[in-house]
Amino acid sequence: MLEKLREGSQGPVAKIILGLVILSFALAGVGSYIASPSEQLAAEVNGESISRAEFDQAYQNERARLESQFGAAFNQLAADPGYMAQFRSNVLDRMIGERLLDQAAENYGLRVSDAQVKSQILGMQEFQVDGRFDNERYLAVLYRANLQPAQFRDMIRNDLTRRQLQQALLGSEFALPSEAELLVKLNQQTRDVRYVTVPVAQFANQEAPSEEDLLAYYEERKNTFRTEESVDVEYIVVDAEKIAASIEVSDEDIQQFYDANQLTYSQPEKRKVAHILLADEAKAEELLAKINQGEDFATLAAAESEDTFSGQEGGELDWFESGVMAPEFDTASFALVNKGDVSEIVKTEFGFHLIKLLDVQTSQAKPLDEVKEQISQRLQQEQAQDAFYEQAQRLAEVSFEIPDSLVDVASETGLEVETIKGLTRAGANGALGEPQVVNQLFNLDFIAEGLNSDAIQLSDNSSIVVRVMAHQASEVKPYEEVKAQINTALTQSRSTKAAQDYADSLIAALESGEGLDALLYEQELKLDSKFKVARDSQDFEPQVVRHLFMMAKPSEQKVASRITTMNGDQLVIQLTAVNEAESVDASETNQWLQQLSNVKTEASYQVLIDVLKSKAEIQNLL
Repeated sequence: MLEKLREGSQGPVAKIILGLVILSFALAGVGSYIASPSEQLAAEVNGESISRAEFDQAYQNERARLESQFGAAFNQLAADPGYMAQFRSNVLDRMIGERLLDQAAENYGLRVSDAQVKSQILGMQEFQVDGRFDNERYLAVLYRANLQPAQFRDMIRNDLTRRQLQQALLGSEFALPSEAELLVKLNQQTRDVRYVTVPVAQFANQEAPSEEDLLAYYEERKNTFRTEESVDVEYIVVDAEKIAASIEVSDEDIQQFYDANQLTYSQPEKRKVAHILLADEAKAEELLAKINQGEDFATLAAAESEDTFSGQEGGELDWFESGVMAPEFDTASFALVNKGDVSEIVKTEFGFHLIKLLDVQTSQAKPLDEVKEQISQRLQQEQAQDAFYEQAQRLAEVSFEIPDSLVDVASETGLEVETIKGLTRAGANGALGEPQVVNQLFNLDFIAEGLNSDAIQLSDNSSIVVRVMAHQASEVKPYEEVKAQINTALTQSRSTKAAQDYADSLIAALESGEGLDALLYEQELKLDSKFKVARDSQDFEPQVVRHLFMMAKPSEQKVASRITTMNGDQLVIQLTAVNEAESVDASETNQWLQQLSNVKTEASYQVLIDVLKSKAEIQNLL
């Protein structure tokens, strides 16, 4: 029997079958590579991608900026899913606009030099200590922002290129003094007004709604009395920041890192030089000859250098390290060996230089105590990142292997499972409030499966797995449950309608001049007046002041109107006079002139972005 099987396996039919099986496995393997997911994208702009990682970085940076600026006030806003959805949309929209500007700048052939990028970075206050650029602070700030120096330089270059484009296209915007003067006059304008406040509470004695009225209201608006869809959720979050907080870095690890990275924690060699700058090479040769013959360098610098600022100090410049100055100047300065040595003529984009070495600060390592905390934080972050990747991968694997219980997954991975009941879309916040998580939790197919989700990446440093334990669909509340609510709404509606009708009768009386006193007496109300109400007046609510300044200048017949106040009362107002400013302050006009120019520039910038968008192929993939 076995012999026949062995012979059969060597026959041509078996070999063909075996070949097909091998081919199917090979194609399946190739297919898995072809079908493997590519990098997640947030958007595509004219075929150029904005990756999800780029978006997440921009989102986190903008969120951190607002949190540091507004603190608890921003955290309250962040609890609103609608606000955060709009916030995310605004971040992506800004990134799309920047990408369009980058593409336009490239089409126009705009470029920014390395020297301009360097100058911009050296001038940034964030990297300065005691008014001077500090390389250690520069690297520390970039590290905290999770940026590499090359990456940051590219960001600065892109920003400068965009500014160059904006200056070229929008730099011609201006405002006329007459426009600014008109704005000042409008801003200083005041208005006189007569008004009557009509409290809605005075009209609360309307006929009570009948049972039929309440039922009819309920039947017409059933869908407004629905419970909110909710889910009971189990979830496990892996977060690098939480991991980092639990990591203690040993002194031994710090010492080993310090020893292995001496160059990182060394103060680079610095040099102090004096220079003479000239526009003419022949003049430079003449001065070099005088210096070689023994004439004083500082005296010649004061008399001849076209860098008049340093010339007053004998040509002396501040201390600098390699890579700060123009490349040719930098190379020549660090090629000088002994104090007092003078270079040959050095040509840069600024002209011709003669350089004298004044002093040298050799490279030296910083004491461990000075950088210990910095090293500890770095090692903590690195260890946390490694642990995060390991835990996130383990969570993804185990939640797939045990698909019907996060409790068992937590037991296998050593992670903590958290539970929340009655979670609604509006009430979701934190990790559960991220759009991709909310969409997963309220996906009916996912709910029906009752299984663990795939690992959902929240950011570069955070991942979550969720599972819906129970689902409560939205349903219409019973009439008896909302009857009191309907009664209150109907009663309030009738009171408001009566107050509005009464206010409209007051408007008619004010405009005609007849019957006003009788109407006021009927409700025991009075007609008040305010004079010279300004745009920043505190006499009325802001929306009332805005309404007042939108009313047309009164003619012979003074028109009145009605507006609802914040507490629901009706306010009848009649504009009686418009008071123009008698004179205009020139300094205020100049301030408005600059503001008006800025407003026009911003408006033109938005038009530019809109035009670029209208001509672009944009795909929002969030």
